[in-house]
This record gives sequence, structure tokens and C-alpha cells, in this order.
Amino acid sequence: MTEAIKSLTMKNKVIYWIKTLFCLWLLFGFGYLKPWGTLEPIGMKVLGIFLGMLFGWTFIGFIWPSILGAIALGFSGYATVSSVISSGMGNISVTVFVLFLFIMAGYVDRVGLTTWIANWFISRKIAINRPWILTFLIFLCVYILGATVSVFAGIFLLWSIFYKMCDITGYKPFEKYTVFVLVGIVFSATLGFSVFPFKAVQVAALGALTTASAGKVTINAGSFTFLNIVMSLTCLLLYLLIGKYILRPDISRLQNRGDMFEHLRGHQLNKEQKIAFAFLIYFFFAMFAPSIFPTTFGIGKFFNSLGQAGSLLLGLGVLSLLQIDGKKIIDFSDAAKSIQWDIIIMFVATMPISAAISSPDTGVIKFIVSFVTPIFGNMTPIFFSIIFVIAMGVLTQFTHNLVLAAMIPPILYSFCLQLGVTNIELLMTLFTFAISVAIATPGGSTMSALIFANTEWIHMKSAYLYAGTAAIISILTIVVIGFPIGILIF
Repeated sequence: MTEAIKSLTMKNKVIYWIKTLFCLWLLFGFGYLKPWGTLEPIGMKVLGIFLGMLFGWTFIGFIWPSILGAIALGFSGYATVSSVISSGMGNISVTVFVLFLFIMAGYVDRVGLTTWIANWFISRKIAINRPWILTFLIFLCVYILGATVSVFAGIFLLWSIFYKMCDITGYKPFEKYTVFVLVGIVFSATLGFSVFPFKAVQVAALGALTTASAGKVTINAGSFTFLNIVMSLTCLLLYLLIGKYILRPDISRLQNRGDMFEHLRGHQLNKEQKIAFAFLIYFFFAMFAPSIFPTTFGIGKFFNSLGQAGSLLLGLGVLSLLQIDGKKIIDFSDAAKSIQWDIIIMFVATMPISAAISSPDTGVIKFIVSFVTPIFGNMTPIFFSIIFVIAMGVLTQFTHNLVLAAMIPPILYSFCLQLGVTNIELLMTLFTFAISVAIATPGGSTMSALIFANTEWIHMKSAYLYAGTAAIISILTIVVIGFPIGILIF
């Protein structure tokens, strides 16, 4: 057994270094090949860096492919290393905004507001001896936490609560109901994650679109959110109905358990949690104020001038100023521990490479569009839109959704201009929803990887079955619900 483990470890090391060397060749060597088609030498280098980052992010990780990709771009002749890093790290609407979003989520979670919300949902009297209502409340709770606070905090917290519920009721690992709920918790969290335009995937995609269109295309936050709420809640309800009427797991052990969560009912928010709750209300109000109020005067003008990042920084600044009983309301050092630096570093490289492939000087977009035109060129705009969204919904199950969010929008924007797709706002909204719900395989997203890593409770076969079902639900919902309602909204 020891020799087998050593052999496997050596094989993994060899595979890693083969991937690494190939990624490095794409970043630093590909550009010296003879230019393809209409590409100029600088365009060839940018294309190689683009492919190298894409390969590295998909098969290796986010950190060093992003760092070396930014450096390679700085030596490509497109820009200097300093300007590349500056344009990525200094991007207030993407990198800085997401950085402080992580701090906000860390603060809200550390004061215990996440736990209080979870306890409130699962302890409702309406769920006593009603298994499917209890299951729905579990899903709805993690959906709201994924949308408002942190998708990972919501998943781990609700998993922990469900494990305790299994101990009380006698449910074991690998049972149908157990797997259905554990996968459903992750699915519900990703659905919540898809709702607002200020989560990491959406920020990356919309930021790349803004760069590609030179600010010509902007998406109304209210319309974006409304359509995603309709689609996401439809998906959640469909998953629940499939469980109840098709999968039909054994729920008898929940039907006469009495008031299992009585001890969680009636807990009041403490001072810190009330302030955190008020801060969340302020944050969401600030994010949607420019969409609700006129931006030429008053509240709408104020928050529109601040922008999303400025509004968030203002709220965090006020929290830093205030104290409770002589104690700071927010401990930045502690809240900053929740920052996912791999995503931040990826964004640092994403913004400049998106600008580079969108630039007419490099000709990369023109080359890519000419390459795929024979496939999509004869399609009508609506047929192209449907095929594109379905393709992205399938592709994101195998390719990390952050990669697609960063790389696809510039290509999509140029192709929409060529095909005469006028409703780019709707197509981008559906695109971000499709790639947010990446759950069918471990490679789709960090959230989906949690399902397949939980081998103590979920068999691999069951993971693919239930997560695959969830992915199919989301894709069908986009086509059947998203397009018709979206055309009316946008």
C-alpha cells in the first residue's frame, strides 16, 4: 500500500509539472510562434497569455498563473508591468469592491448574525412535524445567507445544523434524504449567490463587459436582481418538488419528532448583531438606490456618485468610527481573515487581460470572432442567445465559473455586435446566472467541490446524480422562464 501511495504521489507530481511547463510555455513562449490569420505579433502574445491564464486557472490554480500572466502581459509590448498591476489592483469597481465585500461578509459572520438568521429559520413553528416545510426553510435560509452574507458560511452552518438534526432523528450518511438535503443546501446557496450583481462572479463578468464595451453597456441592478430572483426561486422550488414527488426519500423519522428546535426560538439580537443587521440594510439600499431614485439629484445622485465600492467603503468607515461600550464595532484585522486572496489575485490579472483582448490594437477579439463565425454566423439573434446560454450552462459545470466570468464577456460583446443582438443586458444577466449555478462536477466552482469532497456523507455516484439534476433544473429554467420574462423586463 505504501509503494502504491508513493507511486501515485510521484505520478501527481509529474502531471503537475507537465501542466506547469505547458502553462509557462503558453504565457511566455506561445507568442513567438508565427502569427495566425489576421493576428499581429503583439496579438499573438496576448492570445498566448490569455490561453495560458485560462489553462492555469482551470487545471492548476488561481495564484501563480495570475501573477505570471500579469508579468507576461507587461513584457508583451501591450503595456508595462507597473501599468498592468495598477490597472488590476487599482480597479475600484472590481478588485477593490470584492476585497471589501469579503471584509463585510467576515464582519457580519463574526458577530453571529449568520447563526442567528439560520436559527430563526429552522425554529419556525410552522415546520414542526412537517418535514417538507422544514426542508424548504433550510433551503430558503441558506439561499438568503448565500445572497446576503457568505455562501460558504451559509453552507457550512446549515450542514452543521443538519448533521445535528440527523443525530436526533437517526438519519445516516448516504441515505436518500440525507444526500438530497446536503446537495440541496449547496444548490440553494449557489442560487442565492446568483441573485445580486455584487457577488464575485457577477462583478467579474460585468466588469469585463464594461471594459469590453468601454462603458457603453450597463445593466440595471433592479432588473438584474428581479429576473434572477424569479429564476432562482423557481429552481429551488423545482428541486424541492422533484424530491417530494419523484425521488420520494423516507421522511417518516421527521413526521412525529415534535419541536426539535424549540431551544433556538425567541433568541434576541444583541447590540452588535443589530448594528450588523442595520449595516446590511444600508448596504442593499445603497446598491439599489441609483436604480430606484433619479440620479440627477438627491439620494440617487449621492449613491450614484459614490458608486458601489464607495458606498460600501462609506458604510465600513462609519462602522470603524463608532464604538459600543468603548469597543470598536468592527475589527478590520479579524474581518479581513475572510478575504479569499486567490480570487483577489485572479481579479488583478483579469482586468488588464480583458482590456488587452478587447483592444483593437491586439486584434484578438477580431480573430476569435472570425474563428467562430462559421459556427454561429448564420443564427438569428434569439437562437444564438438561447444556444449560447445553454452552452455556457453546460460548460460551467466543467470549467470554473470565475474563469468564464472573466474571459467570455469581451468575446460575447463583440459577437453580439456582429450578429445584431440588441438586448445584450438580458443575455449578460442570463449568462451570469448560468455560470453562477455551477454544481454538477467538482471543477465547476468552489461550492460544487464541497459536495464531491464530502465523501463521509455522500457517495460519488449520488453526488453526480443529485448535483447533475440541480444543474439541469437551472439550465431549463433559464430557457423556459428566464428568456420570456427577461424580454419583458429589459
